[in-house]
Amino acid sequence: MTKKSKNLLKTDPTRTITLRNRAVGDINRRYTKVQRLVTESIVTNKIFSNARALDQADFVFLRSPDKLEAFNVWLTSVMHEIIVGGTATPNSAQLNWMLHYYKESYVRGVKKTNNNFAGIYGRNQIPNRVDVLSVPYHIAKTSLLFTRDFAQLKGITDVVSQQLSFYLSEGLLKGQNPNKIAKTLKERIDVLGKTRSRLLARTEIINTHNLGMINEGQALGELLGENVYYEWITAEDIKVRDSHISRNNKFYTYEKVSQLIGEPNCRCATPAIPESQLPEGTKVIGK
Repeated sequence: MTKKSKNLLKTDPTRTITLRNRAVGDINRRYTKVQRLVTESIVTNKIFSNARALDQADFVFLRSPDKLEAFNVWLTSVMHEIIVGGTATPNSAQLNWMLHYYKESYVRGVKKTNNNFAGIYGRNQIPNRVDVLSVPYHIAKTSLLFTRDFAQLKGITDVVSQQLSFYLSEGLLKGQNPNKIAKTLKERIDVLGKTRSRLLARTEIINTHNLGMINEGQALGELLGENVYYEWITAEDIKVRDSHISRNNKFYTYEKVSQLIGEPNCRCATPAIPESQLPEGTKVIGK
C-alpha cells in the first residue's frame, strides 16, 4: 500500500469519499435546476408581474388565489421530477437517484466483509456475493433502510416547498420586486434543500456502507456458526468527535454497534471480525 493510500485510509476508513462527492455534485446540480426554474418562472415569465402594482391592503391572494395555488402545484411536480421521483424498492429500475448512491455503498460494504471472510476461511466456505441484492436477507434489510431514507429525502423537499410557498406569498403581500422574491426563494433552496440533502447523503452513504459490512457479518456468522464482532475505526483527524475517538479500535457486538452508527457526518468504519480472529483477551463491548 502506498503512503497516499495509507493516509486516505486513515481519513476515510470506509473508502467512500469519491461516492460521497459524486452524490453531493448530483445534489447541487439538481437543486440548482430547481432554482433556475423558479427564477425563470417568477422573473423571466413574470407569472406574478401584477403583484408589484398592488398594495398590501388589496390582499392579492383573495383576488387571485389561483396563481399561488398553481405555483404550488407546479413546484410539487418539479420537486417530484427532479428530487423525489422514483421508488424505494432496492431492485426496481425506478429506484430514486439518491438511493442509487446508498445502494452502491451498501453493496460495497457487503462485498468488503464477504471478501475479508473469504480470505480467512476460503471461498469454498464463503458464498460469493456476485449479486448482493438477489440475497433475500439483504433485500429485506435494504428495503427497510431505503424506505426510511426515502422518507427523509421527501421530508426535506416538503419543508422546501412549504418555505417557498410562504416566502412567495410574503413577497407578494409586500409588493416586492420579482427579482427580490426570486433571490429569497433561491436562498431558501440553498439552506433548506442543498445543505440538508448534502448532510443526509454524506451521513447515509457511510451509514449504509457500515450496515452492509455489519449485516453481511451477521449472515456469515450464522452460516459459519461463529460469533462476529465489529471494530470501531475512526478517521484520524481533528474533525472526529471525542466520543468517537474513545471508541477507536474497540470491539462491539452487533446489537451495540448498530446503536452507535449513523450519526450526522460520522466517517467511522465498523468492519466485521470473526471471534476466532480477535486478539487474545480482547474485551467486546455489549457482550
